[in-house]
Amino acid sequence: MEPTKPDVSQQHNSRHPHSHVVLFYRYFLPTDGTSNHEPSSSQLDSTTLQFFQKHSKHYLPLLQKHQNALCGNFGMKGRILISTEGINGTLSCREKELMQYQQQMESFDLLSEFDPPDNLIEVPKAGKGRLFKNIDWKISTVKCNKVEESQEPFPDLKVQIVKEIVNTGGTIDAADIPVYTGKEISPDEFHHILELAQANQGCVDQEKKKEVVLIDVRNTFEHAIGHFVHPHSNTIFSDENNDTNNSSSEATPAINPNTVTFSHFDSNFCSKYSDVLKDKKVLMYCTGGIRCVKASAMLKKRGVEDVSHLSGGIHRYLEKYASEGFYKGKCMVFDQRVALDPDSLRVENDESHASETGQRKEQSAGVVGKCIECQVRYDKLSGANLCTVCRDLILICPTCRESKHEYHCDRHQSWKNAYFTFLDGFTTDELQKQSTELKQLHDSYEPKESKNVRRTLRKQMDKVHHRIDELRAGSAQVGTSTKRCRTCFESEDICDGLCWGFWKHSQTSRRQDIKLEPIITVSVGDRVRPGPNWNVFRLGTKFKTVDSNHLKKMNTDTQNNHHESGAELKTGTVVQVKSWCSGEGDENDCVAVAWDDSPAVSCSRRKRKRQLQSSSDEDHSTLLSQTDIYRWGNLARNGQRVYDVEPVPI
Repeated sequence: MEPTKPDVSQQHNSRHPHSHVVLFYRYFLPTDGTSNHEPSSSQLDSTTLQFFQKHSKHYLPLLQKHQNALCGNFGMKGRILISTEGINGTLSCREKELMQYQQQMESFDLLSEFDPPDNLIEVPKAGKGRLFKNIDWKISTVKCNKVEESQEPFPDLKVQIVKEIVNTGGTIDAADIPVYTGKEISPDEFHHILELAQANQGCVDQEKKKEVVLIDVRNTFEHAIGHFVHPHSNTIFSDENNDTNNSSSEATPAINPNTVTFSHFDSNFCSKYSDVLKDKKVLMYCTGGIRCVKASAMLKKRGVEDVSHLSGGIHRYLEKYASEGFYKGKCMVFDQRVALDPDSLRVENDESHASETGQRKEQSAGVVGKCIECQVRYDKLSGANLCTVCRDLILICPTCRESKHEYHCDRHQSWKNAYFTFLDGFTTDELQKQSTELKQLHDSYEPKESKNVRRTLRKQMDKVHHRIDELRAGSAQVGTSTKRCRTCFESEDICDGLCWGFWKHSQTSRRQDIKLEPIITVSVGDRVRPGPNWNVFRLGTKFKTVDSNHLKKMNTDTQNNHHESGAELKTGTVVQVKSWCSGEGDENDCVAVAWDDSPAVSCSRRKRKRQLQSSSDEDHSTLLSQTDIYRWGNLARNGQRVYDVEPVPI
């Protein structure tokens, strides 16, 4: 059964930009009386849920196809994750289509929408498979001044089947959620508890029997630009976990667990502090509430009993309290808007609030973030500003950014004189100093507790030693210290760094005076070889085979020119043409290539041609698994087309 098509034009383009973004999730929980969630709002008939989980291999691909079709019909873009434990999505669209999408999701019934697996006799009755009923939809608007004209919050639509809708690395199983999840409290109750703590020196009551502990379960870069503040000094954790320097007159920021990804929350924070928290009243929060469901379960599994989390997250709290509450700074969102001002999320109930733009607006725009280098107030996150070690987002002001070629996050500040991704601008003496410092850093970490860190440092030492050998052998020369994008390794004239995550499609030059060249035609089955923009930093060698003795005789410039070196360029076959979303959005500016000499490719060119012509999904999947993705006519920062590969001359 196909989703009903809306009564709108199917041409969803830049003439009708997306005006709304919706954030939603739903854990599929049983109605067996063990959950802390209200059955009417978030639970399913136990029999139906067990049936769905038992036959998830049948139903998950159908749900994925259904969401792709439904969102496609409404011209929606964004990200949706589906698993046996629930659904997690962020979508952008126009207001009318959003309302229609919500209606179809609310009425969706798994058992009436899809046929059951073959030869299955016992199937629950239709009407009991309302997987998406009563989802808590959190809606915000796309301000025209926040996103460039014709640019939308997301470049495309992706619906993925995953093991977990919030990745914990298997720490929390779906069965743990109804048993261990903490109490879900409303924004009003959350606000009231913080008010009590403000009046009672950080405690929830006048007798000071229980101290309130406020924990931000988001990632470090999210916390850096905005967070709730504890109304009283939080002495147990503030010195060790919070790097924000506050005077005694200022409230203390919520505890920052210093995680790069949520999957580290249990191992990095809960395992260390659960014993200290057992006699506290713990309050948790995240952006929309989904991470807190599992974060609270992690603590409760470790024996912390009094754990509550903010229903609807920061988003729902700011809808009511905006800049007048306990949240300070901006709220990060994972789309082109990047960060939202608290007052932009307020749900207005009267015109008087809507017209208040004076002092309140000034307060809401307050900057709580700091530059990683000079500590000046700064809160603009950018995909161009990444730690060179872990590629975590960092805050660095324009002045400091200009003075440095590579940056290091808080966790890697001690590495800032030793660890660099791009070594082409360093002399032999400078590289030797780096090697010495890397060895000292390596030896300073405990072998058992820091295996991955030590491995990273060893790999960097090997990289430095290899570069030193190249310089001494004369096979390489010290080059100019060109500033490069940490993600794609291109120089700044081609990429300004905005190719990380959801920024990927925003690096495109939109200058009106540039006339775009048409993309060179390419089709599945075409033969290609490394092209004019092949980047050895990112893509490796462009040659079929490179003899080690011959390599030592070649300098860097010669290696990049196959005519001078005499080495033969490798060749491959285009197996897929799609959109990278760098330009007009619907341009096919990306190709998947299966190289002839790839170790993963075990078939002949004749067999590969048969696979390309085959209609079998299995043949197509096999071929795609043997490919690498390359740019084909991407728009660079300077407005030029970028080709990693080019057609093989006939």
